[in-house]
Amino acid sequence: MVRLIKTEFLKYKRYNILWLGIVSVLFSIILAAFQLAGTNNSVVSYAGLSEGVIWNHFSLFLPFTFTLVVGYSINREYTDFTLKNILTVPVSKFRLILSKLIVGYGLVIFEWIFSFIVTLVIAGIMNCADINFNSCLISLEQLFIVSTCCYIAVLPVIVITTRKQDKFLSGVIFSFFYGFCGIFLADGNLINLYPMTTGLVFSNYAHDEKVVYYPALSTSVMVIIFIGTIILLKVFNRQHNDI
Repeated sequence: MVRLIKTEFLKYKRYNILWLGIVSVLFSIILAAFQLAGTNNSVVSYAGLSEGVIWNHFSLFLPFTFTLVVGYSINREYTDFTLKNILTVPVSKFRLILSKLIVGYGLVIFEWIFSFIVTLVIAGIMNCADINFNSCLISLEQLFIVSTCCYIAVLPVIVITTRKQDKFLSGVIFSFFYGFCGIFLADGNLINLYPMTTGLVFSNYAHDEKVVYYPALSTSVMVIIFIGTIILLKVFNRQHNDI
């Protein structure tokens, strides 16, 4: 498994689609800056900018970005005709896809750090007065939690839509709407149960008093999705072996 993970990291260096992921994250941050500056009577602050970035991340950009990049990495095994050769090594399809999902989380870590740095730089350019160690720590923690939850939320989508060649694009489209629907559920108690909004609960994202956070419910949702993803991988691997 370790060798597979190392190999996948090396493969990512050749994927130009990574630049699309970087542009997507960058656009999310820039959009948050324009939204903050363009809102009437709004206070331009680092905390407000960070919250705007988090909102754009989970609802618009991260779901389809993660699905696009990781789905593409899996699809390359079909388009490059390497899947059949790899599986004769012997390497099970379960281990192969699992290694790609693990490396995909490396993308989450990169996106998290990149988002934090760019948000901090833009906040400095906008002369936000509330930049301090505590606000940076809160932003860093919230960005990490939301990014991780978004990735876990799309894992089943990636696994299901990459079973056949070039089908991952349907997962990208679905993931976009998957995240977008979170906008309408974030103002009610369903925020605790909708996978894309669980990150807001765990990070204690700013919310109205009428919305009550239940972290235990959100934890259950994330655990179910994670275990469900492993089960799907096992089932699909068994079906592949039976063919």
